[in-house]
Amino acid sequence: MPVKVPERLFALYGFMLSHERPVPRQRIRESIDAYRSIGSDSAFERTFERDKAALRNLGMKIAAIQDYGETLYRIDRENLWLGREEFTPAERLTLGIAARLWSDPNYAHDAERAVRRLGYGEHDTDGAVGLKHVTPRLSGGGGHLETILGALAYGSEVSFSYRSANSLDTSRRRIRPWGVGQRFDHWYVSGWDAERQAPRNFRLSRMTSISVRESSLPGAPEDFSMKSVLEGISESPAPVVVLRCPAGAAPVVLDWSESGTGMRLQDQFPEFHSVTRVVEAVAEVPDVLEFVRCLAELGSGVEFRVPEGQEFDEDSVRREVDRTIQRAIDLQDRVSVAVTDRDTEIIEPKRGRQREANDRRFVRLVDLASYVGSNPGCGIREIARHLHVTTAQVRQDLDAIANASDEILGGAYLRVSAYDDEVFVELPEELGRALNLAPDQTIRLLLAIQLLGQVSPDHARTVEEISRKLVSGANGAGVSSDQLSVRLEPQMAKTVDALRAAADGGRTVEIDYRSRGQTSASERRVRPHDVYSRGNTWYLEAESTAHAEVRTYRIEAIHGLREVETTEGDVIPALGESPSEPARTLVWVSADAEPLADALGGEIIGHVAVPGSADDDGTPESGLVIEIDVIDWFSLYRLMLHHAGSMALWRARPWTTEWYESAKARGIDVAGSW
Repeated sequence: MPVKVPERLFALYGFMLSHERPVPRQRIRESIDAYRSIGSDSAFERTFERDKAALRNLGMKIAAIQDYGETLYRIDRENLWLGREEFTPAERLTLGIAARLWSDPNYAHDAERAVRRLGYGEHDTDGAVGLKHVTPRLSGGGGHLETILGALAYGSEVSFSYRSANSLDTSRRRIRPWGVGQRFDHWYVSGWDAERQAPRNFRLSRMTSISVRESSLPGAPEDFSMKSVLEGISESPAPVVVLRCPAGAAPVVLDWSESGTGMRLQDQFPEFHSVTRVVEAVAEVPDVLEFVRCLAELGSGVEFRVPEGQEFDEDSVRREVDRTIQRAIDLQDRVSVAVTDRDTEIIEPKRGRQREANDRRFVRLVDLASYVGSNPGCGIREIARHLHVTTAQVRQDLDAIANASDEILGGAYLRVSAYDDEVFVELPEELGRALNLAPDQTIRLLLAIQLLGQVSPDHARTVEEISRKLVSGANGAGVSSDQLSVRLEPQMAKTVDALRAAADGGRTVEIDYRSRGQTSASERRVRPHDVYSRGNTWYLEAESTAHAEVRTYRIEAIHGLREVETTEGDVIPALGESPSEPARTLVWVSADAEPLADALGGEIIGHVAVPGSADDDGTPESGLVIEIDVIDWFSLYRLMLHHAGSMALWRARPWTTEWYESAKARGIDVAGSW
């Protein structure tokens, strides 16, 4: 049976550790069975280069040395293993919580493994006072964030197409990243711009077609601070427009303003009751494409004009709104064709464990060897708890290590034996040492720790000390904590902290809350249970004392917060009928819109390809079929229009008529949109 990649990497790692002096490439090939079985020299060269790159991405480096015309190799042992910095129980607890702050399950799982290597265990969750009622989430940012973090860790440069906030067009840019941070629920990268020959900032969601290569561009100066960069982003001037819409559309416009990505109202709409009244409001446009996406939700139902002196292309925006609506309609037509086509096959997702990346399984093999080497006679169940895997996985990994022992020659000695639940090993001293964190693991933990400090200011000192220790022991990450920052807006951070404290203390608060569909906020008395975020939106889960049931509130729609005394009279049994159960429906989401799929939640039914658009020469487009809850169909239609070309209903009939009727019932005329 061919040797799997993780076992081959483990054999290479063990072999290189067993030789302090450099060894020639041919000897490496002859000594490791996985390489000996490769037939041609060219195939071996490709495999060896891939393995060296995989180890490098984990913070390890196989150095090449020239000796009388022959290339020799050795593993660079500097920062290879965990340093002497030890974390206190409180710091381990904080790290354990931070590891779960990534919304991307792969990021979260990887970060949790990293903190276990730093000494965190399940017992450290005891006494998690003050943090048990807050579950913030850092959005993964898709592949862009992973690419940028890698470039930051290794001092590489990135080339990409970029669209500025006030434009619908893109241009090619090239930078060496200096820092990465999140603000306004968006990821930003700051770095040296090769064309401008000066530092510049870019929002990741406006970047496309990213490529990475080695760089000779200047690195970050010693006084660089990503926190300062993020603070300055809000100072960018934004064009102003005057919105005009029927009163029924005002609640939707308020939704746009609260999210703040496409527009922000300078003044609130006046209070009104008639659905026929037309109202106006002045708004800033921080991002013209996001503004287009917002307008597309109501099509011709919302008008705008640009005051004199503003550089804003009205005609281009209106044309793009029309194109956006048409893309949404065209996608629904293509999805509907797939639904009615008997040959369309929905491939069910694998219900078992997702396939683990080769490099991460290799790291787990190293962690396993390190743990059993340091704990002779430990049990399989104990190992499983430490590594947070099943006992079956531990046995499989032990077999992989035992098989690798036959491949590690040159003086290395490794033996694994298991009797019932006890495991015994004999192995080189180096294999018994804990591997240092990979650069990307260090950076992700630093970012998560930053967020934790934002939502829990009373942990700021612990967060600062953890950041110092992570940077001090970093394995080639080449970054400081100043190059990473996560910032909540002061009012949002204050609100989140107050709600978290109320949840911790079991206290009741009074909030001024604007529900969707309403133009003004009303007082609500609630007992907070949890604070969390999904996608780019923060939520409060709380018990409504007026209805004696748990409800969910958007924190961006909370405009006032006061703590109140709790009395028995607060709880009033709900009157009338209970809220109806949400409807269930199937939607298709493009494979390129992973953040949207994550934000929708729901159950993945399977993968399916739909007919491609004419712009892509009809090439089939892959996507997910997801079953979701629908509380309000009009909001779902708006979501599909906002993300035009990425989402459609998985059904045969179109939704445009229903969109029109739903809008008409609110006094909004969208008939001119198609």
